[in-house]
Amino acid sequence: MIAQESLKLGIKASRNATLALAFLALVKGAVGIYSGSTVLIADAVHTGLDIFASLAVWIGLKISLKSSGKHFPYGYYKAENIIALFVSLLILFSGFELLKEGFTGVNTTSQTEFQGLALVTAVFSVLTIYGLSIYKRNIGTRINSQSLIADAMHSYTDVFSSMIVVVAVLGSMLGISKLDSFGTIVISLLIFKMGFESARDSMLTLMDAWLDEEESERIKKDIRNIPGLIKLEDLKLRKSGLVVFGEATVEVEGETDLKKVELLSEEVKTAVRKEVENLEHIVVNVRPVQRNNFRLALPVFDMNGFQAKLSGHLGKTPYFLFVDLEEGRVGNWEVFENQFFNSDKKGGMKAVDLIIREKANALAVKTVGEGPYYMLRDNFVKILQIPDGVDTAREVLDRFQNFEEITTPMK
Repeated sequence: MIAQESLKLGIKASRNATLALAFLALVKGAVGIYSGSTVLIADAVHTGLDIFASLAVWIGLKISLKSSGKHFPYGYYKAENIIALFVSLLILFSGFELLKEGFTGVNTTSQTEFQGLALVTAVFSVLTIYGLSIYKRNIGTRINSQSLIADAMHSYTDVFSSMIVVVAVLGSMLGISKLDSFGTIVISLLIFKMGFESARDSMLTLMDAWLDEEESERIKKDIRNIPGLIKLEDLKLRKSGLVVFGEATVEVEGETDLKKVELLSEEVKTAVRKEVENLEHIVVNVRPVQRNNFRLALPVFDMNGFQAKLSGHLGKTPYFLFVDLEEGRVGNWEVFENQFFNSDKKGGMKAVDLIIREKANALAVKTVGEGPYYMLRDNFVKILQIPDGVDTAREVLDRFQNFEEITTPMK
């Protein structure tokens, strides 16, 4: 879901929540006045104040929807984070108010005349506010809206406030007026915890902190697995409202042409989008460097390791020898059978597929056809030409750094 669609969905959800709260406040206020329930009137006032929280989220998301302007080239997305911080402070204030009620007790005694009606209204309030909190949380999670999630948490705290009203009315009906005090104190402490965590996340986001380290590590892993990249030097991500901006710095081999650089940049962007749904923009900085570490593929006739005889045909070779070279030093090596060396059709392409799967970034061959050449080039595999007189894998390893690169297909 793109950012604009997400914002519109969030605006709709906050608007619906605002209207629902306004209706609920009117019902509770009317029943409270009619029944003489002071605690229900107080709860109606509390719900009336909550309207401003939902209204603030609504306004914040509407502002975020505005197109970028002269003074806001990155858009107005952070308005959503500012509103999230405001709502978090309301959550903390709600916790403080509940804590006061817990210590002072709720006065729900002799004033209530229509206790049954007051009880039904209080229960209806609990169910409605709980439904609103679930609705806002689901939409907020779906579109990754920090302010809508914070408002959902705020509504969730109001569920406990309304439950206190239910307990107070029941206590009045049973002649017990202080049942809610201990529970209110415990609940208020939980609300303080929720409000503090929400405020902390909002402030960190406003300071461009990236909070999801696991997601960041997954993105880095995906980028490092892109063929053609030598190294991921740096990845920076920052959230702004619903959207994410980023910057990645990668290293590629110095001879890489502009077209390959563009392809690599798109691969990096795709890797980030795979994990970040609302990616607004990412800058990919490409640094050309000299490659020092290679995984070299060699077509050979047998499995005799470095003594293996070289094959002159890429698609018809029975085996491939893969050798890891670090700073020119020979490291691990392994031999794979070419299961398609007897294939009459596209044997070379199938051989290249094996080379790519084994993550080789260099291939030494005597000749290479047009199809395999372009497939290797598009996957950033460096193609080196084995000169005449070089017949074994050992000779290639001793001299490959002096081999010329094949830059056009060979017939």
